[in-house]
Formats: sequence, structure tokens, C-alpha cells
Amino acid sequence: MNLRSGIVALALLAAGCSGGAGTPPAASPAAVAAQVRGVAPRAGQKLYISNIDGSVLVYSPASQTLLQTITDGASRPGGLWVDRHGVLYAVNLPDGYYQTSLPEYKSNASSPFRTITDGIVNCGAVAVDAHENVYVTGLAPTSGDYFLEVYPKGKLSPSETLTIPHQSLGDPASMAFDSTGALLVGEIQGEGSSGAVYRLSPGSQTFTQLTLQNDPGGAIAVDGSGNLYVGGNDTVAVYAPNAKKPTRTFIVQDGVSALTVDASGKLYVGTREGISIYKPGAQKPESSFAVQALIGGLALTSNP
Repeated sequence: MNLRSGIVALALLAAGCSGGAGTPPAASPAAVAAQVRGVAPRAGQKLYISNIDGSVLVYSPASQTLLQTITDGASRPGGLWVDRHGVLYAVNLPDGYYQTSLPEYKSNASSPFRTITDGIVNCGAVAVDAHENVYVTGLAPTSGDYFLEVYPKGKLSPSETLTIPHQSLGDPASMAFDSTGALLVGEIQGEGSSGAVYRLSPGSQTFTQLTLQNDPGGAIAVDGSGNLYVGGNDTVAVYAPNAKKPTRTFIVQDGVSALTVDASGKLYVGTREGISIYKPGAQKPESSFAVQALIGGLALTSNP
């Protein structure tokens, strides 16, 4: 099993999230596409890296230098997300106690301005849509089913709990939105096994599998053109919108633990050693830099 498999197995070990009922407002394709594309890269762009050992590291991708280390509230951060306002969400993974937390940080802050705990039980991945609904994955303690908790904008308790399909050895590892506003959940499996990506259409309560071919599983990201990147073990596969077969695949030295894409189409890959950065369409990284962290997630933003 690779590093990412171990991370997800730890994050989703033996307990689940709980919630209520209701349906979040559906995001329009235009709104979500704008959120995915973000803004043009500039000097203020920041790369957030979760260090499962107890911090969120903030780097400048341009200079590849450490700008900030966040420890307050980040006891064991896994999945990360930055919304369109620059708010950072960092879900904490369990460590001997299933109840964890989801702290939220304003741009440049070192302490959270609020923390969600209701329903944050053994959760591992987080995503935020264009309407600022928050989505968090979790695992049920008795049935072994995986769940998606949905928190409406500004709410501290979930309004809805949905079941995430999974294969026998699968673990939900990361989330992204496609160009239509659908939520995608990437599932990671053990070394040598294929992964899976599940799709939840806006307003729906049921996931469908994308049935991708040669899916390496686990880490996922979507660029501004709607291309889907799927990474697992030591491979990244790239799928054009609605395609079942990858348009290209490439090997990543030191394995794949997390993915994110910036507004220019550059791909950032978290590995066992740090970060590798790929130009659009590239098979080899244009640059890499070392990070002293057990990487659980990546997120990008651009600040004025």
C-alpha cells in the first residue's frame, strides 16, 4: 500500500459522520466553472499543504519558499480546500479519538475564525461549492458505509448525509467539482488495484460511477477546461471532459499523495518528498521542491 493509501486508511478508520435531511442549492455550471478557474496567477498566489503531523504549511509557488506555518486548530490536518473568498478549510484526521474538527481560516490568519465539530467524526476530505456549501467525507462505524456530510453556507451542523458508493477495498480520498457543478469523489485502493471516481450531480442525492479506464485512484483535481486528473501510487492519468479513457498518463517519482491545479493549468503534485509542478500537457515536472511534511492534501489560492 502506498503513502496515500495509508493516509486515507488512517483518516477513515472506524467511525462515521452523522447528519440530518435536506438538499443544498445546486450550483450553476457557470458559477462552478468560475470557481474552478479562479483568477490569473500572480505574485500573491499561495499553495497550502497539509502536514498530517500537525500543521498547514503555506508556500509561495513562485519562489517555492515557506510563507507561514499554521498550527492553531490544525492538530492533524488531512483534506484542504480554499474557497473563492480565500477561506481555508482544513479537516482534521482522527488520532485515537474519532471526534475531530473542521477549522476555517481567513486569508493570512494563523488561528481559525470558526470550527465545525458537529458531524466531524472520523472525516478525511473536504470540498466547498460555489454557494459555499461544505462537503465532508466520513465512515460509518457499524455498517462500514462511507458518507458525505453536507453543511449549508454558514451552518455548523449538517443538513444532509448521503451514502458514497465504494468498492471492497476503496476509501474516499479527495473531492473536486467538474465544469457542470457536479461533485466528484476520488476513491483510492491498495497498491496494484484500480481506483474509482463517483459523481454527484447538482441537486441529486445519488452518486454514479464514472467507470474510467486505467484509473490509478485516489487524488483528483479538475482544471479550468474540465480535464480530470486522477493520481494514485506513482501514476497520474488525465481525462478529457466526459472521456472514459485517459488522454495521457505519466509516472511521478516518489508517488502521488495529493493533486491541485492552478488557473493557468499547472498541475501541483504532492509526493513523499515534497511538491512537483507540471506545465499544462507536460509529462515531466518543470520544477520540484522538498517539503518536510507527511502530505495529506493540497489547495491553491490567489490573493490580492
